[in-house]
Amino acid sequence: MNTFYKYVYIFILCCVVGFAVETFWCLIKNGYIESRKSLVYGPFSVAYGMGGVLLSAVLTNFTDSSLLKVFLVSFVVGTAAEYICSLGQEIVFGSVAWDYSHLPLNINGRVCLLYSIFWGMLGIVWVKLVMPLTDKFTEIVPANLSHILVWSFIVLFIFDAGLSAVAALRWNKRKKGAEPSNGIEIFLDKYFPDEKMKKIYANSRDVDGIDRNTKSVAKTIRP
Repeated sequence: MNTFYKYVYIFILCCVVGFAVETFWCLIKNGYIESRKSLVYGPFSVAYGMGGVLLSAVLTNFTDSSLLKVFLVSFVVGTAAEYICSLGQEIVFGSVAWDYSHLPLNINGRVCLLYSIFWGMLGIVWVKLVMPLTDKFTEIVPANLSHILVWSFIVLFIFDAGLSAVAALRWNKRKKGAEPSNGIEIFLDKYFPDEKMKKIYANSRDVDGIDRNTKSVAKTIRP
């Protein structure tokens, strides 16, 4: 199968599984269901999708390596990806979806040793179990069907991601008291008001609530 198609399937799978795991964990931890998705439509947690694709791309060259080597590579790659995702969200949207400032050995609250170890262990599972199963599964899907499914998803995902971005940016402007200045912003205010955005991004917090210097957190984001 086309390698690009395989990575798209991995991205979709990890987005959905990540969303399900985060939602289930919230239910266990807090006793209620709360949105953990990254986009306004679709059950997708994009950070997990990106992590799955990155792990697959990197670990393809380490399938025959020792478990220790796979662990160390996954430890570094996963940590770097998590840091970049956190920093990117903060720069673009002025918010964060997780903060590890309350955990020991963290770097700016974006990554910490505990979750880096998790990335390392996940890499081992990925190489020994997930990647072989994914290869077998993707080979079952006919090429023509894959072409339709993959490109349909890409079109819908780009639309969803673009709409999510402008809705989030408009949400930030509303928090600062900015009135709508054009038809698009009027549309966003009508169909993506604050109440709806808070439900969609219930786990997101403004950067202003986090002190990166003292490592103190106004509200813990991820358990």
